[in-house]
Amino acid sequence: MQGTQLKFIIRFLLLIAFVFVIVGCSSKTSGQPKDNGTKGNEASKTEEGKPQKGGEATFAYQTDVSNYDPILGSAGSDHALLWPVYATLIEFSPELEPEAGLAESWDFADDKTLQLTLREGVTFHDGTPFNAEAVKFNIERANSENSKVTDLKNIESVEVVDEKTVKLHLSQPDSSILLALSDRGGMMVSPTAVEEKGDDFSQNPVGAGPYKMEKRVPNGEIVFKAFEDYWQEGQPYLDKMTVKIMADENTRINALKSGEIDLADDIKPGNVQSLKNEANIILKDKTSVAFRMLYLNAEKEPINNKAVRQAILYGINRDAIIQAINFGSGESAYIPFPKEYWAADQNIKIDYDPEKAKQILKDAGVENVKIKMNHYSTAYEQRLAEAIKSQLAEVGIQVELQAMELQAAVSNYFVEKEVPMFLSSWTGRPDPQITIKNLFARDSFYNAGGHSTDEIESLISEAAGTYEQEGRAKLYSEISQKALLEEAIMIPIFFEPRAAAMNQSIKGYEPNLLGKPIFSTIWKEQ
Repeated sequence: MQGTQLKFIIRFLLLIAFVFVIVGCSSKTSGQPKDNGTKGNEASKTEEGKPQKGGEATFAYQTDVSNYDPILGSAGSDHALLWPVYATLIEFSPELEPEAGLAESWDFADDKTLQLTLREGVTFHDGTPFNAEAVKFNIERANSENSKVTDLKNIESVEVVDEKTVKLHLSQPDSSILLALSDRGGMMVSPTAVEEKGDDFSQNPVGAGPYKMEKRVPNGEIVFKAFEDYWQEGQPYLDKMTVKIMADENTRINALKSGEIDLADDIKPGNVQSLKNEANIILKDKTSVAFRMLYLNAEKEPINNKAVRQAILYGINRDAIIQAINFGSGESAYIPFPKEYWAADQNIKIDYDPEKAKQILKDAGVENVKIKMNHYSTAYEQRLAEAIKSQLAEVGIQVELQAMELQAAVSNYFVEKEVPMFLSSWTGRPDPQITIKNLFARDSFYNAGGHSTDEIESLISEAAGTYEQEGRAKLYSEISQKALLEEAIMIPIFFEPRAAAMNQSIKGYEPNLLGKPIFSTIWKEQ
């Protein structure tokens, strides 16, 4: 694999700590603009009072952006820092349903034609008008050779109908395409700025989002200033927003307690428990579509034996791990989607059954099973790995743990393919089809052993061409049955909660199923 590809892969998987997920359009009907022109839940806004304009706020985030050009970055953690600058064609609700963004409505004329009606009167930060030509420029740029964006590859051509209408012609049906436009591929950059800045564009980003980037100190802080001509009336609320990069969680928490910052993102379950006793701190969390899992390479012994994979499936006590490692926070994972998500089948459950696991191995005549497993070298990951090792030992599977730094562990498993099992995470995507294809398709990078069946491949293709939500959910249930319960292509463990802590003056923050914080809706009580 070439160096640039490897670099992309490693960066992309850095989002492991976050939560990433998936959602699709519920039908082929047109999207509708938001009633109030803002994101967020009206009930929560009523509880917090009417949003106030003005003021400044400082937030702490765990990592810097990998690249401020959305088509060149790849870390899942980038989104929270990109969204203030770049508005997207499609937005999503906290439950990952598509909502109107720069495209105020949409319509599938047929399975391979998506028409977008664009919002009028929108300008980029440099005054360049946002129109159909700008959309064509951006999508073709996202699909260019230099781009790391892959979710729009089924867009064969972009037709400019008029100033506010574009048609996206697909090479094949793709039910994920709508919400793919809420991701990097749908982040609109100023064509003028790209042409003027060239390779320096990422140092001088220009979008149509609620904030303009005023200053950036790499791995230090990013200062955002409100964009006065932002299209959503009344937003943004803050005059100025500063994001400080603080990699260490305890540093973020101490900064919040001291008043240095107003909000700290990505608080782990142990610290959530301790912060509940802080009278001046508010906690907001939500289970996301990201989940802990065991990646299995079915080309390597002994994982190439289905009996071993199935024994692992039933030999892990997910509920006990959640209690011991996460202080009871999280949700046992049986399929790639949490139970509150529309794509999930709540009837599918993987019971902890060590006797069944032992019997599966006995019936297959398998003895003395030994597996080497990569995991990350942090204290939390070590505890999780030890718990899994202990549970699998009870069913006759001996696990040799190999602790590695994140990038090395990723490369060792996915690129060099040195070990058969890897304890890591799947960070959700904005549409379930993307998750299903990446985890179970035989040609996916994430399916390191390329194990699948013709039936699973056929079901994945059928789901790509199914746009109705009910039909999609039924297919994802069937795929999960085949890929997990029968083939055990990978082993889901638990869905990860994502929590943020903030002082009482911070309002308007709303967690979402994707598990990525949206800072631009926040306002500050004066």
